Amino acid sequence: MLIHSIIPLNFRNLEKSRLDFSEHANFISGRNGQGKTNLLESLYWIIALRAKRGTVQDCIQTGRNGFRLESDMTFGELKHSVSLTVEGRAKKLTVDGTAPKRKRDYLEQTLVVDFFPEDLLILLLEPALRRRFIDLACAQYYLPHEDVLMRFKRLLEQRNKLLRAENGPDIAVLESYDKPYAESAAMVTSARLHLLAALGERTDKIFREGIGESYDAALKYMPSLHEIPSSVPSGNPPDTATYNDLYMENLKRMRKREIEARRTLVGPHRDDWGMTLNGKEVRSFGSRGEVRSAMFALHLARFHVLTENRGIKPVVLIDDVMSELDSSRRVRVLELLPPGQVFLTACDPPPELAKFANGELAHFVMEKGKATRVA
Repeated sequence: MLIHSIIPLNFRNLEKSRLDFSEHANFISGRNGQGKTNLLESLYWIIALRAKRGTVQDCIQTGRNGFRLESDMTFGELKHSVSLTVEGRAKKLTVDGTAPKRKRDYLEQTLVVDFFPEDLLILLLEPALRRRFIDLACAQYYLPHEDVLMRFKRLLEQRNKLLRAENGPDIAVLESYDKPYAESAAMVTSARLHLLAALGERTDKIFREGIGESYDAALKYMPSLHEIPSSVPSGNPPDTATYNDLYMENLKRMRKREIEARRTLVGPHRDDWGMTLNGKEVRSFGSRGEVRSAMFALHLARFHVLTENRGIKPVVLIDDVMSELDSSRRVRVLELLPPGQVFLTACDPPPELAKFANGELAHFVMEKGKATRVA
């Protein structure tokens, strides 16, 4: 897919003006705080139909009720005019003037992969952020999984509300949640393990052969239930039925403790995942340089796994992270990007970029929310 142009209206600090992009590589430079990241975020919104960071309200200019993005895009082998209007929780998407029957009809034809500075820290921060990262990747890998995630979160919220009842939960009602909750929890767990297996295999190869590190990299799942494995073989079918049985057994076993704690103690909302280098936890033993290289390898693996599974050339967004690498590693990372349209930002253009773009580079300078094409 391709983004040919975008017109933002009332989006963060961006000025309303039309920007036309290169189909190959686009570089946005400028001082910090001028709007480089905001421009990438507008591209993320028009493709993924969700925020990359913050809330919807954070994206709306002060004093406005919402924002609007208009874009000429190519997907499904045809060029389309796409418009997205967001006001509060309401989102209105039109493609060539008509609203798709389902949001998924649009998302099945589009794909964005991204790497923002905060993603460099995902292995070092709290487990909730890692769970969000892998769940979003699962939903991109297999679009119907988003419905699974929403159902699990809804059941978890309803179950916790029941457990927090002032006079204690109605046991019969609580037990009625076991089957649907265990089913959705098993599907979430299975999807995470399945994707981590595919990502782990590719991450290790990129880490050693692509980026040039000498360690063996591995991804592992850290379930709250010890009966659930920390990894599964890549390519094996998900074992959802086994996980469903485990959750059913543990919900019954933990019933009394959950009533005392007044919250759900069994489920993937308590799980975590991480990376090891030569068998040692990255977040505990890795140096800053090792963590940085590991995250580049993981994100490059995610780019390729999603691209291959979906069969779509993605739009690639890389926000001011190339400066974290030395020149030789920047060259390797650029060479390892999947085929597709690329958008990169930095205060100053890296010298390796011109060679990577093969002369098909559009350079924009961002100042006070206005991007001006200079090359």
